[in-house]
Amino acid sequence: MPMSRDTKIEIVQRLQTAHKKTKKILEMEPVTRELHPGTDIARNWTVITASYSGLEQTIKYLIAEEKGLTIAELVTFVDRKDLNGNKGSTKKYPFQTHNLGWLFSKLEGLTQDVVRDFYGRYKSLHSYLNIGRVDQFLNAVSGRKGVGYQRWRYTLIEDKPLPRNSPEALLAIWDVCVRIAYGRVWENQQIEMPDKKLAQEFCERLVRLYSNVSVERQNGDEPYQDTSRELRDWLWRGGHPLNAFAEVLWHYSRFGCHGAKDVSEWLSETLTRWVKEVIEDPAVSRQTSLRAFVTRTQGHTPGGTNLRWNPKRNRFEAVRWTLKSHFQDALPAQAAVIAGSGRRGSPLTELWVAAKESGYRVVENRAIKGPPDQDIWFRTIEVRNEDAGKKKPILSIWEERKNYRELFYLVEECAPEEMGLPIRHWIDLARNFGKMRTNASGAS
Repeated sequence: MPMSRDTKIEIVQRLQTAHKKTKKILEMEPVTRELHPGTDIARNWTVITASYSGLEQTIKYLIAEEKGLTIAELVTFVDRKDLNGNKGSTKKYPFQTHNLGWLFSKLEGLTQDVVRDFYGRYKSLHSYLNIGRVDQFLNAVSGRKGVGYQRWRYTLIEDKPLPRNSPEALLAIWDVCVRIAYGRVWENQQIEMPDKKLAQEFCERLVRLYSNVSVERQNGDEPYQDTSRELRDWLWRGGHPLNAFAEVLWHYSRFGCHGAKDVSEWLSETLTRWVKEVIEDPAVSRQTSLRAFVTRTQGHTPGGTNLRWNPKRNRFEAVRWTLKSHFQDALPAQAAVIAGSGRRGSPLTELWVAAKESGYRVVENRAIKGPPDQDIWFRTIEVRNEDAGKKKPILSIWEERKNYRELFYLVEECAPEEMGLPIRHWIDLARNFGKMRTNASGAS
């Protein structure tokens, strides 16, 4: 017999509350990489075990709701035909299982399609996920014969092989399943996809900050300006608002400004406030989709120099690096250390501005993929003079990955008198910075 509406509301409320609490735990955890595997397992234990159990219970609820059964009837099912009408059930109580992959296969096709679409969009943003469809992911985390949950549940005291897992992805799949359950109870089938959630969050920030700018400027005796049309036009210049925001984040990471052209002073000030607020948001340093978006749009992952949303495919796509991969066994002659990568205040952050002021183009490739058993030198950045169609290198930046040390090295590719003055000044600054860093290391 079907569950009553009151029962459905009570179950969905519990599932929704449990998910919110678990998500809060994950998003409060800083992004770190433990060198001790056992510590890393213990740190993920709370979220993975809670998400595994919560997702299992949510899927079972959805199956029961779709088949017009109570939860008790579902888990004590003993008919010789399974719920899909196939003869010869292989287990007396088939739904008394922790196998997420098998349970997911028992959902209605339309329900599966919604979850697959959600996971596909989520996976395209969180590029570290290398498991294809959601079906494959759930089968992988369930492990052989569905022992994944039990393995994780007792992994604090038992040393048994664990199936692959991702606390972020497991929690995200649980999220969409809870949303489906909630939508059915309240007759609202609109499922918020990851891309739409990000776009809405960014747009709401932008509108709020624009309102602040508007009020401040009017209080300063400036006449009111209606820039709503300008705002809409700017958002859709790149085919989608997410692409406009991605470009701002990339430009700010390279030049220290938003980079939007032909915009009013009001919108320019709003964009400056927006990008600063986003990158300073505490969520950027935690395991969130906001962090994934900001990190990838600023080119801080091996995947590419930026990120774009493709509305035709409904997927995030990496923007390719502008410099081809180039490795060498030895560091080029006359190379000088200039900075440690990723350090605030590094002169490398000023390279893009100096190159632009000199009329040069900067191309880069930060993928740094090479044989793990070799000391590889990688050409990661190149400044070029492309006047008259030429691609003459002015300088190059090299990086070595060895013993967890990340250093940048400068190589001048032409004579000093052939360089623009801003780049020449930048080289002097970078070399002095490198000397100070070397002296400090030697002193310690």
